[in-house]
Amino acid sequence: MNMLKDNLFIGKPLRLIIILSILFVQFSSAQDVSFSASVSKNRVVVGEQFQVSFTLNTTGANFNPPDFSNFAVLSGPNQSSSVQIINGSVSQSQTLSYILSAKKEGRLTIGAASIQVGNKVFSSKPFAIEVGKGNPQSAQGNNNNARNNSNAYPEDLESNIFMIASASKSKVYQGEQLLVVFKVYTRLNIVDNALSKAPSFNGFWSEEVPNPTRQSELHAEVLDGIQFQVAEIKKTILIPQRAGTLTIDPLEMEVVTRVKAKSKNNNFFDQFFGGGYQDVKLTIGSKPLKIEVMPLPEKGRPADFNGAVGQLSIEASIKNSELKTDEACNLSYTISGKGNLKLLEPFKLNLPADIETYDPKITDKINVSVDGVKGSRTFDYLLIPRFAGSYTIPPLPFSYFDPQKAQYVTVPGPDFTLKVAKGQGGDGMSITRGAEKEDVKQLGNDIRYIKTNLPIFIHTQNALFGSSFFWILLFIPALLYLGFLLWFQKYKKDHADIIGSRKRKASSMAQKQLKSAAEFLKNNEYNAFFEEVFKAFYGYIGNKLSLSPAELNKEKIKSNLQERSIDNQTIARVLELLEKCEFARFAPVKDEQKMKEAYDQSVELISQLEAKLKK
Repeated sequence: MNMLKDNLFIGKPLRLIIILSILFVQFSSAQDVSFSASVSKNRVVVGEQFQVSFTLNTTGANFNPPDFSNFAVLSGPNQSSSVQIINGSVSQSQTLSYILSAKKEGRLTIGAASIQVGNKVFSSKPFAIEVGKGNPQSAQGNNNNARNNSNAYPEDLESNIFMIASASKSKVYQGEQLLVVFKVYTRLNIVDNALSKAPSFNGFWSEEVPNPTRQSELHAEVLDGIQFQVAEIKKTILIPQRAGTLTIDPLEMEVVTRVKAKSKNNNFFDQFFGGGYQDVKLTIGSKPLKIEVMPLPEKGRPADFNGAVGQLSIEASIKNSELKTDEACNLSYTISGKGNLKLLEPFKLNLPADIETYDPKITDKINVSVDGVKGSRTFDYLLIPRFAGSYTIPPLPFSYFDPQKAQYVTVPGPDFTLKVAKGQGGDGMSITRGAEKEDVKQLGNDIRYIKTNLPIFIHTQNALFGSSFFWILLFIPALLYLGFLLWFQKYKKDHADIIGSRKRKASSMAQKQLKSAAEFLKNNEYNAFFEEVFKAFYGYIGNKLSLSPAELNKEKIKSNLQERSIDNQTIARVLELLEKCEFARFAPVKDEQKMKEAYDQSVELISQLEAKLKK
């Protein structure tokens, strides 16, 4: 008796905890209520049984079912509920289901159901069922498939597992970003999977949306009235680089599914030991996606527009505006907001002639998410005045195109004043500066004694005047000046030839990125390594073949290498390396050996191409 009392005493707080948990579920779930309808299959024949379910992610009351006049209600409503407590997070769901069979052929609609949660009434979305002509007796044999999705036969796979590519926008402006998501919809048991073909985004600049968990999480989603388990395989931000209709190529994936074997000989022992099922390997892929890209309007385009698109702003600042000659100061321009920040080029400054400047240092603080590319890009210019005086740096206006407003926006910038004093290292002379007086003192040299003896003159045959050394010294300044002119002309020509400059710098830029890749290889950072190798090799090919980012695709690279008489074996290895890097970035299994092979192959191919493309 005492033991029973103890159990009752212990049971009271336990019951109290359960009641409080349920009340907490009701309170928290009321803030975000979801009420949806789903069907086991949306294509049936007359007399075939199927299941309709209405699911609420909390608890409700006063359920009102839809009109089932075109259907025979074989069972229902069947109610089930569940409570889950995972890591302190409590969730509850309630499901009401019916077993129906269609009475006639045609496209029959199941209307909306409603349920009350608190003081609000929520309704599900209506959906249609395609009912064909069939034998009710044969339809009865397929009822198990309506209740157990994993029992699908091999010929039913296409409707139970497939891939869909969707874009956040189907019509955008050139330079406007959009999100593309590749999803796998399944009602089957997936045993294994691997990407077999990555999409090539021809005409787009692309940026992968990072996945912190590096795994695709499954969630439920209703499509055409049927509930699927959905995994988001790949999310990418795209920015079109040219106008017209651009195509997003399919993504393909190989999956192994476990399905029911269609065999008449399956007995109890076969099914118990798994003999009633088989593993089927198939390839699924998304359909090509068309994106209409509108050109940026010519009307109202500012003269200083440099291709910035988005919702942006600019800030300008100068550090150390009061300095001396030959000292340096920093002039910074920061562009912030949402848009094609990574494609922005440095500004062309309008500086006074007496101020030297160099290529700016570019600093990016950019985040990529499903909302797009956001952050800031800073151009930091180093200014060095050579002469004393007061200089005015004129304002630098910034223009961009806002796709939401469909118009250009110009933001005026501030002007800056530099006050430069004479420095110790130089003359600090400006054009209007007068000469300064200096005191010159000579001690012991103002009185000289008269010499009374005759001086001794020595006649020399090797006088400097008229000698070869004299003429060499005479012409050295002229030769140096001529050499300087030739060097300056070559310097201007090299910097004017942007394409030639890209070709010359291609190898050195690739070596810097491969050096970073080597660090990632050393630290075994798999994704970062292949990302750096991919950028290094793609960048080298683009610079060496003078291809813009929009033209960098495998077909264009192959044709350009063939035009330059590169042998087919080398071309095949180039395409193989590019494809290997693309696949490796999305591969579910990380292979350290592939990292070393990819690094060695990239170094070897760049060396070979460097030698062959110079001929």
